[in-house]
Amino acid sequence: MAIRVNLRFEDVSVPAELNDTETALAFAQKLPASIRVSGTGIDFCGRMPFELPYEESQVGRGWNNGDVNYSPGGGWFAILFDDEENSSRYGDQVNMGHVTGPLDVLHGLSGSYDLIIERA
Repeated sequence: MAIRVNLRFEDVSVPAELNDTETALAFAQKLPASIRVSGTGIDFCGRMPFELPYEESQVGRGWNNGDVNYSPGGGWFAILFDDEENSSRYGDQVNMGHVTGPLDVLHGLSGSYDLIIERA
């Protein structure tokens, strides 16, 4: 069963759902969490303040626009909202969920944020 969360970029809230993988469930147990993220034009990414468990079989390449991913090799958290068609060049991706609202909101944001992730 999916776990609904809100991704809060200051006064902008983006709805998402976490999946039922070991990684996502461990992440959900840490909520609410704050992660300093910066926008790159295709994602908002930041170093996780903690490590998460994962199965090697879940680590893959690329993403779908809207994915919420964990990169275990570098300890990165990412909300990926663009460049899906070229994403296979990026490895070390563990999917934890997906944004359920319009991705246009993320395209309208720029800069760095203390992202707050909390249960909806």
